Amino acid sequence: MKAIVYISLLFLFMGSCESATHVDKEVAIEEKVQERLAEFKRIITTRCKKKVLEEAEKLADSIILERARLLTDSLAKPDKPSRPEKPETMRIKDSLLQLAPLFDSTQVTTASSTLEQ
Repeated sequence: MKAIVYISLLFLFMGSCESATHVDKEVAIEEKVQERLAEFKRIITTRCKKKVLEEAEKLADSIILERARLLTDSLAKPDKPSRPEKPETMRIKDSLLQLAPLFDSTQVTTASSTLEQ
């Protein structure tokens, strides 16, 4: 009788153990689906954050430019000053230096008249 109990325990023991290589297909499929869903969510979140940051950057730039335009000096430029009147030119009478002509107008000869002679 002890032999029957030992043999039945042996079969029970062997039947209850699963092999180390046995993998439940449904569990493996569920794990893969969860991994792919997590990757998909990460990609969508990254794209969404990037898009939001780009739009926020554009909005911030436009706000900064608008504030800069509003803070510029609103006073008009002053008119250009008018030119002063031109002073009257003064002529100095030079009576000390009376220049004599270099050539006497009666004795002026040309090169062609000297060649003819």
